[in-house]
Amino acid sequence: MSLSFETIQPEDFKQVDQLVSAAFEPVEESDGSEVGLIHQLRSTYDYQQSLEVVAKPAVETVVGHGLLSPITVRGNRHNTTIVALAPLAVDPDWQGKGVGSQLLSELETRARLAGFPAISVVGDMNYYGSRGYVMAEDFAIHNSLPVPMGNHLIKPLTAGALAHVGGMIEYPNVFYRD
Repeated sequence: MSLSFETIQPEDFKQVDQLVSAAFEPVEESDGSEVGLIHQLRSTYDYQQSLEVVAKPAVETVVGHGLLSPITVRGNRHNTTIVALAPLAVDPDWQGKGVGSQLLSELETRARLAGFPAISVVGDMNYYGSRGYVMAEDFAIHNSLPVPMGNHLIKPLTAGALAHVGGMIEYPNVFYRD
């Protein structure tokens, strides 16, 4: 299976909306707000189109999507900007075929090249842990959102990137929903 990983284009938006809805529909922890979150993140001042990626097996078919957004770790002495992965989605018919792992790898490369020191994600330790993510608390980084214990994960993108970072993550306002 050969996939291309491309920066999202406006003509991909409708397929991404459908894919994300389908991917999250069976997820018990989902409240169905993922598509709305994507739309709101695209309108934030620090949205970077190059950090929104689609996976395609053919020119006009999207089977995976991932979006990284800049967030701030507010510490006692300094603030550090990292990125949050939200969401990562794969078409249900393509799940279990490595699409998500390849998409995650592409996003990590893009974040590293853009100069971000780490990626934060709220997700399953079984999935992300095997890809190098660890509990954020290991770096004294805490989440300002109500996140189930053990689901706030982080991956430094270079050795020592989080050595003196610690603090509380502050997300763009669109993450804070009532």
